[in-house]
Amino acid sequence: MEAVFVYGTLKRGERNHGLVAPYLHRVLPGFVEGFRLYHLPWGPHRPYAYPGMVPGEGRVFGEVLFLRPEALSLLDALEEEGEEYKRVRVRVETEEGPLEAWAYLYLGGLEGALPLPQGVWKG
Repeated sequence: MEAVFVYGTLKRGERNHGLVAPYLHRVLPGFVEGFRLYHLPWGPHRPYAYPGMVPGEGRVFGEVLFLRPEALSLLDALEEEGEEYKRVRVRVETEEGPLEAWAYLYLGGLEGALPLPQGVWKG
């Protein structure tokens, strides 16, 4: 299983969760420290709104998805890994204790982005 920390459209109930649902083993709520969350509104280069997590002071809340390994290539394509997002390892605090998981950090500019100081994004 691969643990992936998600904080936006891949969370349960959000627009892209259905893409990973067939690979999903279980879900665990959690948060990461040392990151800030932004709302990225739709626009000419963004077909719908979604969040971006960047290093910084703060806490971001989301879910750890425990997925079959073949889901990572699907997520890399969705997140345009290496272009718009970078997949990195992060420490996630959960009710079962800390764990390491993959997360996607936003690489783009933050012009027009709205900070989410509570660290929670809802589509």
